[in-house]
Amino acid sequence: MTDTGPTTPLPVDLRDWVRFSTDAAVRVRVQRTDTLAVDLWCIEPQQATDVLRADGDVSYTVLAGRSWFVTEDGDIGLDPLGSMLVPRGVAHGIDNRAPDPLIVLAVTSPPDAAPVEPAVSTTGTAVRDPDPTRRGVIRRLRGERGA
Repeated sequence: MTDTGPTTPLPVDLRDWVRFSTDAAVRVRVQRTDTLAVDLWCIEPQQATDVLRADGDVSYTVLAGRSWFVTEDGDIGLDPLGSMLVPRGVAHGIDNRAPDPLIVLAVTSPPDAAPVEPAVSTTGTAVRDPDPTRRGVIRRLRGERGA
């Protein structure tokens, strides 16, 4: 990746970046460009983030566990695949009040300057190699245009 981010699609297996700590909630920067960042929040039971206030809009999606998003307006519970948009500058936090570990995907635009972190694993089992026998969407599009 360059300073401005990748110039081609960059597939990753998010499981390779999951990192928990018994000391505190962990934010792991998985991908970043000049305009977008992808982070994982890994939060053990009974842990919470500090108060968060992003300089950009943040979309949070719960991947595993049950979360509580805390805002000045109250608490919002989300189960897996629940998502919430937090506008720029809104104070909020993430609590894990459940007995299971919590993993939350955070997509921020524009991103802060945190660097991309190395993967803790390289299994990449969710990323499949291209299959040259299948026609992908680009080949189909080219075929429709007669290219």
